[in-house]
Amino acid sequence: MFADKIPEFRTDRERQYWIISFYESQIKSFLKNTGKETKNGVKITSRLIKVTMERYTKLLEKYSATNW
Repeated sequence: MFADKIPEFRTDRERQYWIISFYESQIKSFLKNTGKETKNGVKITSRLIKVTMERYTKLLEKYSATNW
């Protein structure tokens, strides 16, 4: 969804927000489509969901996004 159109960012905060929003979108999509394939042919497995959630959590910590 988001990866097709990566926008120009005016600030680091905008870029960080976009990255976090992208991961949120991916997690939601993966949870709805477990067992199916992405448009790029990747099978959505519990492992894929888990590593995506782990990365999302690390990004929240890195960008201190819990204070948004």
